[in-house]
Amino acid sequence: MRQSRVFVQQELGAGLRIELDRDTSHYLKNVLRLSLDATVVLFNGQGGEYQGTVVALGKSQVTIQLGRLAPIDRCSPVLIQLGLCVTKREAMDTAVQMATELGVSQIQPLYSNYTHVARQAAAKRAGHWQHIIYSACEQCGLNRPPVLRPVEELSDWMAQADADLKLIADPSGQANLLKLSATPASIAVLIGPEGGFSAQELVDAHQQGFIAVGLGPRILRAAHAPATVIGLLQARFGDLQHSLEGNEVDLGLDIVHIGD
Repeated sequence: MRQSRVFVQQELGAGLRIELDRDTSHYLKNVLRLSLDATVVLFNGQGGEYQGTVVALGKSQVTIQLGRLAPIDRCSPVLIQLGLCVTKREAMDTAVQMATELGVSQIQPLYSNYTHVARQAAAKRAGHWQHIIYSACEQCGLNRPPVLRPVEELSDWMAQADADLKLIADPSGQANLLKLSATPASIAVLIGPEGGFSAQELVDAHQQGFIAVGLGPRILRAAHAPATVIGLLQARFGDLQHSLEGNEVDLGLDIVHIGD
C-alpha cells in the first residue's frame, strides 16, 4: 500500500512531537482520513523526509510523533531551470505539475508577446502554482520542491539566464535533443505560450545563446511541451537514464515483411 506523503511548512526533527497547522490537519483527518497510530511521511523542503505516526486527533489539529530523518532527496543530477511563459489556467497548472514531477530545479513564469493572461492576474496565481508544486512533490517523492520565481518579462529572463546549455522550444528548431554532444550540469529551457514566440523573440533568444529545438512533426499544446522537453533532457542527461540502463528486454518478436 502506498504511504501518504505530506509537505509541511514547519520545522521538523527526529523525535519531535509536532502539532500540524489547521489546513494540514484538515487534510490528514478529513481527506486522507488517517486514524490514530497511522503512519505518514512528512517533509518540509529542506531535504530528506521523516516517518511520522499520528498520536492525537483533535477537532481541528493533528499531532504527529516524528521518527528518524531518512536522507532521501530524489533530486535530478542536472539542474534544469524552466522558463515557462504564462498560459491559461488549466494549461499552466498542468505544465507546472508535470515539470515538478520530472525534477526541474526552478520554475520561472514569464510574460511574453503572445501571453494572453493579464499581468496582474498572473501575479495573483503565484500562490496557486506553489500549492500545485507542493502537491506534485507529495505525489512523486521529491523532497526539495523546485524554486518558484516571481513572474518576469521574457526579455529580462533571457538576458540573465545562466546555464551550461540554453534551449528554446520552437517548431522551426533543427537541433536534436537526443544528439546534443554537450554534457551540461545545468540547463535553461524556454517554453512559449499557446501562440508560440514572436519572430523578434526568437531572434533575441538566438542572440542570448539559446538553441532552438523542435519536437517532431506534430505541434504540442503549451501544457504538454514542457513535460516532453524535460523528459527528453532527463533521459539524455539526468536521472531517467539511470532507471533505463541495464533493463533491455528481448520481446522475442518475429518480424514478418509483407510480401515475403
